[in-house]
Amino acid sequence: MTGSYSAVADDRRTITFVRFLPAPPERVWAALADPSSWLAPATVEPRVGGAVRIEFDGDDVTTGTVLTWDPPRTLEHEWHYPGEEQSVVRYDLAAVDGGTELTLVHRLLRADQAPGYGAGWHAHLDGLAASLAGEPHDWDAAFGARLPRYRELAR
Repeated sequence: MTGSYSAVADDRRTITFVRFLPAPPERVWAALADPSSWLAPATVEPRVGGAVRIEFDGDDVTTGTVLTWDPPRTLEHEWHYPGEEQSVVRYDLAAVDGGTELTLVHRLLRADQAPGYGAGWHAHLDGLAASLAGEPHDWDAAFGARLPRYRELAR
């Protein structure tokens, strides 16, 4: 499963992923509301206007504000990463036979950032699936394997 890109005004891009997860929406929602097990150590205040803080490595900290909080259907928040312009991440969940369809949309990315975010989200969503299944996941290896394909797609 590969994400898709779409271009928007001012050289901005949107990345969209649709992924089936064999877990009920409430369980997927719990993982999104506390992404520490699959994304990075994080805090998400559970309300519109709540603070979001995701601590990757060292000074790599993403912050933002919750824009939409509608459990277990929609979570949307700002994505402020040092040195980058503001973007927005949205997760939509839908119950489907046997689990949940998750749609992740990361919008307002600069074109030069889109390949890294595409490979990164792909690897993180693999990590989410692994976490829900109780399996290990090597994000670095997954990211490295995916990045060439996302660079090719961005051309």
